[in-house]
Amino acid sequence: MIPTATIASPAFALDSIVDALPTNTVALEVQFGAYLAVLLGTFLPCLFLINLFIQTESRKAGKAGGQDSE
Repeated sequence: MIPTATIASPAFALDSIVDALPTNTVALEVQFGAYLAVLLGTFLPCLFLINLFIQTESRKAGKAGGQDSE
């Protein structure tokens, strides 16, 4: 016959794993670096593209001459 301790050991191991898992409040915590990465990863490329657009439009206006050429 198979000893009952070997049959029951996975259940005890499962209980210890479940107890070791983080709770919902710990699992939902976000580090400050993540907020910083999202904000910088969003705003820096946008600011670069806005700057590039303004520079391109000012060069076009300079080539065309007229009131906005300077």
